Amino acid sequence: MKRLGLLIPKYLLFAVLPYFLFSWLLLSVILFLQQASRFSDIFFNVNLPTGVVWQLTIALIPNVIAFTCPMAILVGTVIGLAKMQSDSELVAVRAAGVGNLQITIPLAILGIILSFFAFFVNLKGVPLAAAMVRKVTLETALKKLESPVEPGTFNSEIAGYTIFVRNGDPESGRWKNIFIFKEDPAQGNVRLITADQGRIDFSDQISELVLENAIVTTLPMEPGAGTFASENLGEIRFAIKTRRNELIQRLSQSGGSIEELGLEQLSDYANDNEGKERKEAQILWQRRIMLSITPFLFTLLGTSMTLRFSRGGRGLGILLALLSLISYYLLAFFGEQLARTGYVSPMAGSLIPIVISILVIGWFYYSGRSGQSRWSFAWLAPLMDRFRAAPNKLQVRNLLFDITTGIRDFDLGWNLVKYFVLTLAFLISIFTIFTAFDLWKYAGTIAGGTLLLGKYLVYLLPFVYIQLAPAAAMIGALATYVIKSRQSEIVTWASAGQSVYRLLLPCFLGAALLGIIDWEVQERLLPDANQKQDEIRGLINGRGIAPDQVGRRWVAAADRIYSFQEDEAAASDNEKRNSTVSHVKNLAFYQFDNGGARLQSVYRSKKASWHDGRVFFDDKMYRNGAGDDNKVGAEANGIAEQGNPFRPTYPKPSYLTVAGIREQMSASRSEFEQKSLAVALEKRYTTLVLPFVFVLFTTPFAFSLNRKAKAGRVGYAIALWLVFTGISGLFEQFGLNGSLSPPMAVWTPLLIFLLIGVFSLSKVRT
Repeated sequence: MKRLGLLIPKYLLFAVLPYFLFSWLLLSVILFLQQASRFSDIFFNVNLPTGVVWQLTIALIPNVIAFTCPMAILVGTVIGLAKMQSDSELVAVRAAGVGNLQITIPLAILGIILSFFAFFVNLKGVPLAAAMVRKVTLETALKKLESPVEPGTFNSEIAGYTIFVRNGDPESGRWKNIFIFKEDPAQGNVRLITADQGRIDFSDQISELVLENAIVTTLPMEPGAGTFASENLGEIRFAIKTRRNELIQRLSQSGGSIEELGLEQLSDYANDNEGKERKEAQILWQRRIMLSITPFLFTLLGTSMTLRFSRGGRGLGILLALLSLISYYLLAFFGEQLARTGYVSPMAGSLIPIVISILVIGWFYYSGRSGQSRWSFAWLAPLMDRFRAAPNKLQVRNLLFDITTGIRDFDLGWNLVKYFVLTLAFLISIFTIFTAFDLWKYAGTIAGGTLLLGKYLVYLLPFVYIQLAPAAAMIGALATYVIKSRQSEIVTWASAGQSVYRLLLPCFLGAALLGIIDWEVQERLLPDANQKQDEIRGLINGRGIAPDQVGRRWVAAADRIYSFQEDEAAASDNEKRNSTVSHVKNLAFYQFDNGGARLQSVYRSKKASWHDGRVFFDDKMYRNGAGDDNKVGAEANGIAEQGNPFRPTYPKPSYLTVAGIREQMSASRSEFEQKSLAVALEKRYTTLVLPFVFVLFTTPFAFSLNRKAKAGRVGYAIALWLVFTGISGLFEQFGLNGSLSPPMAVWTPLLIFLLIGVFSLSKVRT
């Protein structure tokens, strides 16, 4: 070691650092997108200042990078050392007299540096970020109070009022076709205010909705108990109290949740409180210390595993890293739960994953030196030998050789599938672990919280798969062709006259097949799973208490507005499933003119239903207050309504299939809602081609007929993917605010990067 000086330590560090940095960047972006999805209403709100969006972006970073740092160093260490194993470089290092301890020391120093970095982030960055997120959330609420109306949605947050605006311009605050509903139990009547146009004026504590060409209609709360009256008032001002000063006072307060406290403040908070508050503060304090130590532990763990399983190859090393990662965080959850239930102290609970990791690391080093652990894996050898060669049985490899063009395609296909599955499993594990850590502070404090969290993670899997599968395909393709290029197989195939395009054929076919699989998951599993996981998440965040459900529903369809309550007792189980018949109660049906601004008639009935393309009044029907000469005919024949206005409606397009989004678009008459649905619909269509596009514009960077500068080329590919992600989000926002049509907003980035891929592929030496 003295003869070689710093040469080998530097070589070891440079073998690990590129993979660490790539992993850190990739994992951080994926988890950042997961966190950003929780605040999509802020990121895509055109009414918010750009500064607020940037504050939220910065606030989400510390938690993400502190969490992904130890994972990235584990992955970087395993892959970097496994590459040196496969190239026999570690054999050469050992032949120079360098032992496992000397190999470990420079990597351990890197782990210590990263632990100091993680400690600083957990000490200063995480509390500051939590406070910033709270501030941005309150500023968003303040902005919403200044302009509480959004086109295409029913707003019932203003006490006693329901406001609906069909169309408008959020930037200018000008609204069209306004409908306001107000019940007055003291007077026993209902007031309906309609207007052609309106705007919002704001001053301190009051927001005023100024209505132009307004008509006020009064009718009795109880159908048939009074008269129908209408009055044209021209311009009126509708005042909304905003509680602005109250929110400003909350913004000025420095204290919030305990997540905003530093280590010293957490310690003081624990000393000043008792019971549950004290224990939660102690657990959070210990968690931050544990996460700060984790980079150092994962560096030692990755190094010891790779040195111990010197003949296992990359696949075994990555698999062991994944299992170690999952086991470590499961032990962390287990320790926290033991601390919450009082079986151990918070300090003892946080030490469980650390102590077990130290024991495992010591066992890897000791067994690798003495060979005493070979018995533990000896039973695998006969199984592997039997799988690899059974002369009297049909071999899968031979079968695939016969039905494909040869062993090259089988080899490429097998590696593509292997690295895709490994990458997808790793990314899904990271995603779910981070989500579990985010929700454990709530789930761990309620009865049955562990089971509830487990159910949530199961229903989350389809969403996670759809989000990560294209990126996993990209990484799997890069890994396959980079390794083949490094092992000179690309050179060999090219020398045999094989074109690069022919070598990429299995990759492109696999990406096309993956697009079809993703489409099936999206259409068959994702809508129901999204709805259930949102319900369970609301239950977890509510500490076991389900969010209040609004009893009365409002639906806008064409030139009508429906207000009703679901009649579960009247609907059979079959009707609930297929929605061909819908029963409701306390129906109020508001008919407007063709322009959708002037109220013409009001129909009300205690019971109603929809089937065969018509709305039927199953009880006595009242029109415009007291009744109508044509009510018998309406009761008998119903009123034509092609789409079911009483079908279950969902506030998120993620709860709908492509057909459901189209149906909701056809029923909606709000420009704002139609834009949102149209963007969501176009994004659904891109699921079919997204894996192919990702593979096309990144795989050319993996091809080269020499073995130099591979890390840099792969870095360019990942950087290009990050640029694509950012541009896609930007164009999507253009589609939502109407600057671009939805098809252009969604498909333009795909077409641009598809052309980049074709151009890059044309430049590859064939």
